[in-house]
Amino acid sequence: MIAAFLERFLENTLNYGREASPWLLLGFLFAGLLKVFASPSLLYRHLGGGGLRSILLATMIGIPLPLCSCGVIPVGVGLYRQGASKAATLAFFISTPATTVTAVILAIGMLGWRFAVAEILVCFGVAFLTGVFASMLSGKSPAKPLSIARCSSQLGFLDLRSEKGLKGKLEEALRYGFVDMVDDIGLYVLVGLLITGFVAALIPSPLVKEYLGGGVASLLFMALIGTPIYVCSTASIPFVAALVEKGMHPTAGLVFLIAGPATNLSTIIVVGKTLGRGTAALYVTSVIALSVFFAYMLYAVGWL
Repeated sequence: MIAAFLERFLENTLNYGREASPWLLLGFLFAGLLKVFASPSLLYRHLGGGGLRSILLATMIGIPLPLCSCGVIPVGVGLYRQGASKAATLAFFISTPATTVTAVILAIGMLGWRFAVAEILVCFGVAFLTGVFASMLSGKSPAKPLSIARCSSQLGFLDLRSEKGLKGKLEEALRYGFVDMVDDIGLYVLVGLLITGFVAALIPSPLVKEYLGGGVASLLFMALIGTPIYVCSTASIPFVAALVEKGMHPTAGLVFLIAGPATNLSTIIVVGKTLGRGTAALYVTSVIALSVFFAYMLYAVGWL
């Protein structure tokens, strides 16, 4: 019995690894190119002040950035200290880790383009509306000093460096995509694949379908599970794909992939210290409520 389980576990892990590998490689490449060729000063230039424009730009800029739930913390705090509004900073805190270029590409490969489009749209809606709510409730407040250690080499995304030639930029892009990015999230991806193989081998499909097969309860359950823990958006794609294959409704996985990376205890604490406890409470409540709401709307219209 144990031998049969281990055989299923290894087979499932290898199968998901083979399926994910080409999409991961493509995602790492795009992450490196984005890091090198996107102007980092854009973040600082357009997120100051209040209004919908800064919230919109913070949301749109954050969606493709290759920053994980840990890496977004020092970047978000840095933006706030440089004069970004509370609302724009909060939108950036949500949109950046919830979707990255690597996660979107991997989602296309393992869950389909419709799921990837839904992930981007829900991420945008949750981040933008949370920023709007924060703007309505608090407006712009002066930044508070906060001593915070750099927790990821991805903070280098904001380094302002001298111009390099095309060859130098391509070398830097490859180094960032296939060395720095792998160093930052490679272990999480590996652990995610191992958990995926374990879940696929252990949990029977009828059980997943019964409790996560659809409805508001399954959406809320996945949101509450993902909110406090550290969830890497890219590494969680195979896990969600395995549960969907077992019978979980895709919208439940969508909620997990939005609420999980966008919130974790570390980010919640930093938001509370930097932007205020009320803003932190709004941040958590809004992410849970809006991710469930938008996912249910996609379920109702039959997109997923």
